[in-house]
Amino acid sequence: MEHIEIAVATLFRSIVAIGVPGERIFVLYVFSTLAIVYVVYRFRKPTVAFLKYCFPKDIYLHPSAKQDYLYYFWMALLKGVLVAVPLAWLGTSIHGIWVEPATLQAGEATDHSFWSILAFSFLLLLAFDFAVFFTHYLQHKVPILWEFHKVHHSAEVLTPLTVFRMSPVDLIVTGAAVVICEAGARALWLMFVGPAPDIFAILGINAGIFLFYLFGYNLRHSHIWLSYPAWLSGHLVSPAMHQIHHSSEVRHWDKNMGLVFSWWDWLFGTLYIPKEKETFKFGIDGHEANPFHASHEMLWKPFIWAWRRISRRVKQVFSVIAACLLCLLGPTQDSAADEGYSPPSLHLEDLTWTEVRKALDAGYTQVIVPSGGTEQNGPHMVLGKHNIVVRYTSGALASQLGKTLVAPVVTYVPEGDIDPPTGHMRFPGTLTISEETFEDILVSTAQSLLQHGFSRVYFIGDSGSTQRGQKAAADRMRGGWWSSAPAQVFQISDYYFAEANGQNAELQEQGFSLEQIGTHAGIRDTSEVMALNADGVRNLTNAVHGVLKATGETGVIGEPSLASAEIGHTMLDLKVNAALAQIRALPEPGL
Repeated sequence: MEHIEIAVATLFRSIVAIGVPGERIFVLYVFSTLAIVYVVYRFRKPTVAFLKYCFPKDIYLHPSAKQDYLYYFWMALLKGVLVAVPLAWLGTSIHGIWVEPATLQAGEATDHSFWSILAFSFLLLLAFDFAVFFTHYLQHKVPILWEFHKVHHSAEVLTPLTVFRMSPVDLIVTGAAVVICEAGARALWLMFVGPAPDIFAILGINAGIFLFYLFGYNLRHSHIWLSYPAWLSGHLVSPAMHQIHHSSEVRHWDKNMGLVFSWWDWLFGTLYIPKEKETFKFGIDGHEANPFHASHEMLWKPFIWAWRRISRRVKQVFSVIAACLLCLLGPTQDSAADEGYSPPSLHLEDLTWTEVRKALDAGYTQVIVPSGGTEQNGPHMVLGKHNIVVRYTSGALASQLGKTLVAPVVTYVPEGDIDPPTGHMRFPGTLTISEETFEDILVSTAQSLLQHGFSRVYFIGDSGSTQRGQKAAADRMRGGWWSSAPAQVFQISDYYFAEANGQNAELQEQGFSLEQIGTHAGIRDTSEVMALNADGVRNLTNAVHGVLKATGETGVIGEPSLASAEIGHTMLDLKVNAALAQIRALPEPGL
């Protein structure tokens, strides 16, 4: 009966959250947030009125924001059953994810000193904050948990209600972790100090959490950029740092997972402190920012995705067992390996199976899995640009690494949505597959190669749309949740990103501006294809301007007319050298 009362109370609490101090949208926190925004508004002096600055229509009437509003009420109905009851069974009560221990209100008498109360309150705050951080870290790193955490990251715009856009599984996992960590903190206090005092509280919650909510918490999920000085950001998570966490840009993936303190991000290597205001898009990734077409899908779709991962892992386990039995019970052959053997080609598709076996016996146990794509590259360049480039660079990289072969180029990769068409899919000829399908292709490819005796697999993608899938596939293969076995599988991302491979810096030294260099089908891409396949590039000036005049867009970002084969050779070398350096910096097998 008590559990039912807690469930009903939790449901009522969600409905009247604006009047509950433990909820993030408590009226006092809302007013304090508006006060902070007003100070920012006066300081930045935008041209729009204050209310339009606070509540722009393009954000608060965005389809993603409307999903937030409706999902909040779905969760209000479900939270009592799916969150409050399990935690009531554990003997706790909960609002959001903050577990309420016994509290000491300001002015109450106590047998403990002020400093012991303050220290104990801070210890519980640390335990709470670490629990939230660590479960958040796992939700990004454990593939099955990520399927549920996608709900939160699918928001295409941020509003204060986005904080409630969380799967019930996220809430249960985080709440359980908070209970465990707080119990551990209490046990440590009892062991080393003695009986625990009540905590110092304001309006019934830990004073540290109250102050955290009061001073701009709701700006974390908003369009208002508020960044702290670098020294303070090293201790406290600013609203801007959490907005970066929601970015779909590759450079921001899995960064700033902390809630209150930045220390945990620093310890785990996930801290990202912005030096200035940054612009980026929100969502899961650049092509499918929000896979949920209705708010109710956020409740049930993640369970389907998680089951698919589990069922795949079960099949993989049985496949590995079958392969081991085949190796143990199958016929053995005399493999008089020739250590000096060199295969006639470094590309698997050009070899026979017996030549591959000889290469493996001779120590060719590293293999590169390159990904290209079939996408629009402006009116001047062929759709298979990435395939042309990555096949050449992978071969050059394999040659420099030594004892390395190259798998066939994966030519089908994510390029955008089909209906409605987004990204490159707006241009005819582009071919796309889903992120999940691409990830599965890479995993199956790596499993095939490892089963045959290759010991290290390197994923290299020549396209931005392949980077997330490669990282996810490598993480799965390196012993992630439900992984069949640990493996030496790595994503070599320095190959692609211009900041890491030095392409932009090199071209800027040659006098080109970033606008001229561009990001797609500009100087870099066009020059690389010109260096490898002159027939892959058409008449630049006439083709580009002719299509622009007829349609209004070319699919080009940059000035390809400034490209040359000479520049292309330099760009290709930079990619190969960056990948070579990253691979050589990897730990040796077994370390």
